[in-house]
Amino acid sequence: MTLKMLLSIYTVVLAAFGIPFLVVPSVSMSLYGVPALDALETILVQDIGAAAIGLGVLCWAARTAEASKARDALILGVTVVNGLWALVAVLAGITDAANWLVWVDAAGFSLLTVLFIVTGRQAMSAATAGGGSSAGP
Repeated sequence: MTLKMLLSIYTVVLAAFGIPFLVVPSVSMSLYGVPALDALETILVQDIGAAAIGLGVLCWAARTAEASKARDALILGVTVVNGLWALVAVLAGITDAANWLVWVDAAGFSLLTVLFIVTGRQAMSAATAGGGSSAGP
């Protein structure tokens, strides 16, 4: 899989995840078995949705970027975000904070983490992959 394809797919995933969290947070959380949200919980879920949409826009814009340290940083950040989202989903599943659907999230975010590790390493710029600087003597 190419980095461009992965970033394109990831943008769609983030939109599908983020838009409902932003627009209908109580409905979105009810799918996970979470009871009605209070005002603060609603805002926090909407913040998650907004962050997912923003990350999706960033990935969409970067999907055609040439290899660079900036693109490498984006890949690293996206990898860490997915790893942390997977960890949070696993913790939610273990503590019964949500229903079985959280395990789907855990699996999906884990898969995305692995895909970004593998695809990201293959697409890293030569300067970053070699550990050196691209500046001359």
